[in-house]
Order: sequence, then C-alpha cells, then structure tokens
Amino acid sequence: MTDVIAAHAPGKLFVLGEYAVLDGCPAVVAAVNRFVTARVQAGTAGADVRIEAGAHGSVRFAAGKPPAEEGPLRFVLAAWRSVVERWPGLARRDVLIEVTSTLDDPVAGKTGLGSSAATVVATVAALQALSDSSPDTTGGRIALLETALAAHRRAQGGTGSGGDVVASVFGGTTLFEPRGEGLPIVTPLPWPTGTELLAGWSGAPASTTGLVERYRTASPPDAAARAGFFERTRAAVADFVAALRGGRVALDALNAGGDALDRLGAELHLPVVTPALRSLVRAARGCGAAAKASGAGGGDCAIAVATDAHMAAAVCRAWEAAGFAVLDVALSREGVTIARC
Repeated sequence: MTDVIAAHAPGKLFVLGEYAVLDGCPAVVAAVNRFVTARVQAGTAGADVRIEAGAHGSVRFAAGKPPAEEGPLRFVLAAWRSVVERWPGLARRDVLIEVTSTLDDPVAGKTGLGSSAATVVATVAALQALSDSSPDTTGGRIALLETALAAHRRAQGGTGSGGDVVASVFGGTTLFEPRGEGLPIVTPLPWPTGTELLAGWSGAPASTTGLVERYRTASPPDAAARAGFFERTRAAVADFVAALRGGRVALDALNAGGDALDRLGAELHLPVVTPALRSLVRAARGCGAAAKASGAGGGDCAIAVATDAHMAAAVCRAWEAAGFAVLDVALSREGVTIARC
C-alpha cells in the first residue's frame, strides 16, 4: 500500500425545515464537532477492496463487483459504487477503507447526529482525493457534493433530503434549498457570537427512514395538513435566516418551527415529537431558550438555542434534572477535511 489518505466529516443537527424540506422548503442545518473518519490506503495494482468499520463489520470484494448496498455497511458500499462510477480508475487498484466514528455518544449510543451522511461524505472525500481530484477546490467540492448525494440516496432508497450531506461537506451553518434531483443551493449563514446551540438526547434512537417514508406516503386527505405545515415552516425558516443575516437569532421563529412539527405529528398521526422530546423542549423554553425536536423526531435529540452562556448552563441543568443527557457537541465551522498520511 503506497497512498494513505484520511478524511474527517462532521455530523449535523437540523435546525429548521425538517419534513417540509422534502416538499421543497428551504432548511437550516448546522455541522457539529463529532466526526466520521474514513482512512483509505491504495496500492498501485490489483483490484481488491476491503472495508473495515469496527462494530459495523467488514467485507472484501472484487473492485468491479461490490455487494448490494445492504446492512450496516451499506453507506460505505454506496460511496464506493458512486465514486467508481465517477472516477473508474480506482477500480484498478487494491483499496483498504477503514471507517471510525465519534458521532455516537459513549453513553447514549445513536443520537441522530447524521452518522450515515458523515460516513458517505468522509468515504467519498477520501476516495476522491485518492483519485487525484482534490475535494478542496471549488470544483472538487461540487463534485464531492454530487457524488455524496448520489451515494446517500442510493443507500437510503431515495428517501431523505440531503441536508445532512450538505452539513458534512460544507460545515458551519447553512441554508439548504433543495432542487429536486438537481444540486441544492447552499448558502453559508453567520452565527451570532455568544449564541450556543445545544442538544439533549431523548433517551431513544429513531428510524429516520421509516418516519420519512410514512410522511411521503401520507394519504390524500392529509394534503391540507401538509400544505399548512409547509407554509408555517417556510415562514419560520425565512424569519430565522433574516435574523441571522442581521446578526441576531430569532428565538420565536425557532419555536414556531418546533410547534409546526408537533402539530404535523398530531395531524398525520406520526410520532414526530415524542413525550420525551416534548419534555426536553418544555424544559429548555422554561429557561428562556428556544427549543424544538431536531431531524425526523421519533426519538434521537432535541435542540435548544441559548443567547448567552448563562442561559445555556440553565438549559443543561434543566435537562439533567429531568433525567436527560446533554450531548457534548458544538458548532463545527469546517466541513470535511483531508489529510495525507
């Protein structure tokens, strides 16, 4: 093995726009400082691929005949297939792909920080760099986004918005505007100094794919509920983004987006905001912070936005007093990074 490259991709938190983004609504996503690392080694000859992903297992296959994207390794396998379709020269080399992660919490386990997207982005970025197409140029970053989105959709059977992929690729806080099967419009957003983004774990993992599929296949009588939810969410996103661009955070807009999610779940009979998530939200709002469920809901985590350190500390104390774990996360200004070892 002669070439060794490592890519580190951050996880994410959905700030605003969940579910409505699937119908074309803009969304706000934030990268967090928990990472998936893909380390790749390649020789100059051969065509054998090995994937090692710790507790998720391992697999070995001929480069041109990868197994189906199934099971716990499906996101790495989908990344390999999408990369080789774009940079076919990699299929003529022996490749070892090792994937490690700090996204899962040591105590809580899966918490909804976007491990699947970060896995895809890290794997694609490392393999892209191995192909001598640098992800660090503007064109290379676009190629990375295109390839990672294709791989993520492949592994998820077409569900999901791609907002978590965007967060892992670009980092920071971004406005994500979907464009169907085309590339989304991605706009960096400022984050006010001193404002803290917090995450509290509900105590239960969630199945994002299952909830998203139930939303997508809601029966026609639910169309009015979805339309109303879309408009409420779009207004909340617009107000929140306008405030960020003005140097402040719109707590009311974040709360409004959370309330829209809660109402959506009730109207469509979807377990989006569970009793535990509702308790997390109530406790944080009681401290003066804005709070809502984050992502697909059904479990995983809630977020809170506090305007200063005193308010943030009060939220953490309230969550812990209620028996919830506070996740050790903060905003990550950087997206995926590459290192040659």
